Amino acid sequence: MLVTILLIDDDFTTNYLHKKIIIKAEIDSPIEVANNGKEGIDKLLAYNDTITDEDATVLIFLDLNMPIVDGWQFLDIYEEIKPKLHYKSNLFIISSSINPDDYDRAKSNNLVDDYIPKLLTVDRLKSLKENFIKIE
Repeated sequence: MLVTILLIDDDFTTNYLHKKIIIKAEIDSPIEVANNGKEGIDKLLAYNDTITDEDATVLIFLDLNMPIVDGWQFLDIYEEIKPKLHYKSNLFIISSSINPDDYDRAKSNNLVDDYIPKLLTVDRLKSLKENFIKIE
């Protein structure tokens, strides 16, 4: 059961567009934004206090290039905290990076479900719903 979507990206316009696209894809879950990886980690840890269902899932869309804590640093911290989380998660890198090393590094990370080029699309979200996300 999808309980929330967390957009971790420092770009206001991208977050705004992604919210609109998620709504258009008919994914009816709360959407939260973290402007950097540290805020994202803080939100994930805070969800432990509010999410009590072990079948609950948080959908994470993570940008790579951000201030304070970037996407790669986030993944290192996330790996440490993930066993402490009381809920499930699906994590997708969503980036405008054209560096093939970023793509390869993301695809080889077992915490990352997929690498998605920016911007999200309705079709891409519908595919994610079918393949990764249990939505009730």
